[in-house]
Amino acid sequence: MAFHNDEPTLFDSLNRRPTLQRIGHQIATCDPPQVFGIHGDWGAGKTSFLHQLHHYLVGDCPQQSQDARASAKGPGFDVCPDAGHVTVVWFEAWRYQHEEAPIVALLQEIRTQLPWYSKALGQGRKLGEVAIRSALLVFEDLTKKIGIQASKIQETGERWEKENLATVLPSHMIRQHLEHSLDALLGQPKKKGAPRPRLVVMVDDLDRCESAAAYKLLEGIKIYLNLPNCVFILGMNQKVIEGAIAEHIPKTDDPALRALRAREYLDKLCQNIEHLPILRQPADFLLGLLAGVSHADAVCDVIKQYRCLPSNARKIKAYANLLHRYVSRFEAGLAAPATKDRTARLIVIFSCLYQYHPDLYRLVEADSKFYLRLLGWSKADRALPDHPVFQGLGRTSMPQWTDKGEATPTVEPSWFDAFADPAEGNILRIQRLLSDLGPVTTTEVESYLVS
Repeated sequence: MAFHNDEPTLFDSLNRRPTLQRIGHQIATCDPPQVFGIHGDWGAGKTSFLHQLHHYLVGDCPQQSQDARASAKGPGFDVCPDAGHVTVVWFEAWRYQHEEAPIVALLQEIRTQLPWYSKALGQGRKLGEVAIRSALLVFEDLTKKIGIQASKIQETGERWEKENLATVLPSHMIRQHLEHSLDALLGQPKKKGAPRPRLVVMVDDLDRCESAAAYKLLEGIKIYLNLPNCVFILGMNQKVIEGAIAEHIPKTDDPALRALRAREYLDKLCQNIEHLPILRQPADFLLGLLAGVSHADAVCDVIKQYRCLPSNARKIKAYANLLHRYVSRFEAGLAAPATKDRTARLIVIFSCLYQYHPDLYRLVEADSKFYLRLLGWSKADRALPDHPVFQGLGRTSMPQWTDKGEATPTVEPSWFDAFADPAEGNILRIQRLLSDLGPVTTTEVESYLVS
């Protein structure tokens, strides 16, 4: 069995290469300072996209394993032709969310990851560290006081860190230190008229930070790193980040006004917010994950016909892992023309309940008669009061009722009108499949339980 993990990948299984190339070109040719946002829901593949973007800009991605980096060669792994002056630094924001000042952790990562040894200065590494430290720890003009002997600079810098951590310089002086330090470390244009070398900082998992940490980091970027040699890429769920900002901007009793101010704050900081393309054919993506599973095509045909899956790569991978171990139980039914369609439909119903609606699944598992209640809910049967487990569960359709209390047939397009968000999780996407299949026997319920 080929179970799928949730690790980020350099392989573009979601067909986002055109989007990646366009964004990569913008990053390489824009006029810094710039802040780009890469928006996507949790599980939409933001980290994989950022890894692929990192590779596209510089031809490598140190966050990936050595084997993955070695495999990322040849067709489909071209490097941006405009990015020879780009250096990329990676920052996982959530790892540092409990730091008092997350911007300090970011600057430490910049200092650590920059390719020191490629610089022309004989003592470039040590001098560069102190230059960054002088900005990071707001120490003014350290190098002028102690000369250029690298060992003494290192020693004095470390001692000063411990003694003067709380000292603060004006923000414009910190920015000046940083700009000069980064210029020294990034080097000069390769030829006259060439773009100025730039540092591209990719900030991943910003939306996983606690709201205070996310807000502090954004404030630090805005105040200290608005530099003409810096471009920031923020991987984020825009709604989550706006909610975090709304908790910390000046208070107002009007929730709508706070939300508006949060949106305006993010718009001012982030000039370009790119929304990752939605996964438009979840069933096709699922079929690719089920290579080697007998009769997977029959199951995926049902899923495609009824649009049973959320448009979320992570959730579909987890569902594929379930099907890997589940579908093989029903090979005989899937192989027989007389039972193939019904078998595939029952597989989809019970596997989707198990994976996406465990509360409903447990009730069916405990008492097979609850399936009839579920079927009644899918048809909006007025004679059956809703069970509490259905509260908050979204429908894909609500049949229209006549004056005589009869449900009118639901035409195809209206089944999808109720989708607020194709990636939203709490929608019973198998509703129409349940309704079309109708009653099932107790034996079928018992036979198709996953566990």
